[in-house]
Amino acid sequence: MKNQNRGNATGSGEARGRVYALGGGDFDQDPDVVTSTFLINNRYASILFDTGADRSFVLTAFSSLINIAPSALDTKYDVELADRKIIRVDTIIRGCTLNLLNHTFNIDLMPVELGSFKVIISMDWLSKYHAVIVCDEKIVRIPYGVQGDRSESRLNIISCTKTHKYLQKGCHVFLAHITEKKTKDKSEEK
Repeated sequence: MKNQNRGNATGSGEARGRVYALGGGDFDQDPDVVTSTFLINNRYASILFDTGADRSFVLTAFSSLINIAPSALDTKYDVELADRKIIRVDTIIRGCTLNLLNHTFNIDLMPVELGSFKVIISMDWLSKYHAVIVCDEKIVRIPYGVQGDRSESRLNIISCTKTHKYLQKGCHVFLAHITEKKTKDKSEEK
């Protein structure tokens, strides 16, 4: 990664990065913010898509739920948070799985102390998968033909974004898990 900093090196073998650590507020009302809830390693995570950041990050407390040991980086990154505080990051969690509507994608995450989000997805991931953020619709599109790892998620979910919108409108949401019981005797089958 030392040679791939794309102009972000500080000259001392360290790289500079930027990440938002936002406080409370209604992010859905902000036209500049695209957020949603998806699965990271089969754990629900509130996610911010940030085109201004050049690395993807995970909340330090949430990273312990991912069950992948972080590895040390050759290069230390000075990350500037939204409150202008600078922290040093020297580890990364490689090979995490991001599940977007039952399509899985690999993502590497650097653990930092974030504000309201568990994960911030940045230009490194967005450009890798040729993703496009449609700001006025507040959606992220991944072009047809670009697929994830094609491994199936163990969890089947409905659209978290739709569910969240219904809950905000005060709708009642019912969750049902239906299984089919296989019987040996066809006369008992219903």
